Amino acid sequence: MVKRFISISILAVLLASCSPSRHAIHVEMRHPSRSGMELAGKIVSVISMSGDDQRENIICENMSDAFAKALEEDYGTGEGSVGLFCVDRNHGDYTGRDSLVSLLMQTGSDLVFLMDTRQSGDMGASGLPVKVSIYAYDAMDKEEKVRHFAGTKVLAASTDEGLAEEAAKTGKLVADPFEAQWKQEQYSIAYYDTSKWYESLIRAEQYDWRGAMDIWIELLDTRDLMKKASAEYNIAVACYMMGDYYLAEEWLDRSDADNKLPTLSDGLRKRIEARKR
Repeated sequence: MVKRFISISILAVLLASCSPSRHAIHVEMRHPSRSGMELAGKIVSVISMSGDDQRENIICENMSDAFAKALEEDYGTGEGSVGLFCVDRNHGDYTGRDSLVSLLMQTGSDLVFLMDTRQSGDMGASGLPVKVSIYAYDAMDKEEKVRHFAGTKVLAASTDEGLAEEAAKTGKLVADPFEAQWKQEQYSIAYYDTSKWYESLIRAEQYDWRGAMDIWIELLDTRDLMKKASAEYNIAVACYMMGDYYLAEEWLDRSDADNKLPTLSDGLRKRIEARKR
């Protein structure tokens, strides 16, 4: 009886020694905008509407341009990456789903914003009241619906030149709900007490995910299923950090198949599923 107890105790210690250590890494992660729309990685176009009123045309053109530039800056896609187009409102109603899908195809975009601005009153001492409507359609949205955002704004100007400047300021302002939100999150990296694992850990700390992944791929060459599963889990984390959520899921499946790391795996899988929605 005593011998059996000792054997079980030794086995428990050996199993514990095979488990990886965990290192927490804190990162700022991009999340969908306050509007609920996700723009990251998509080809985006902004389309302004023009008509017979030249003042409204000036407002819409400048507002759309500033709106597009604000998105480019926020998502780091570079100047000119958000396409700018114009349609004549006299040629029909462009706000319906079929029309927006047609515009999306014509512009070669994944997501289109259609901006319409109308004067909602006369220009007074405080400026010109304007109604702003934005229609958005995302080809990757599973709900396949047109999203409509509307509001009013008094452009504090008494000349057309001043209106153009105020419209640009408003365009930047209305882009804010579509800009990404950033939240600090904690992720765990599995490691062991060897130089290779520490080297990969240092690269991960420096957010050099590709460099860390190269080392973890080397560490797959082992018969130790726990270490192999740990490397596969870490590769899944790296893929997730680089925005390839489907590849991250594939590596996490491999890790679970070899020797699942329950707490680590379950937490990462929930995050992957949330990103794939």
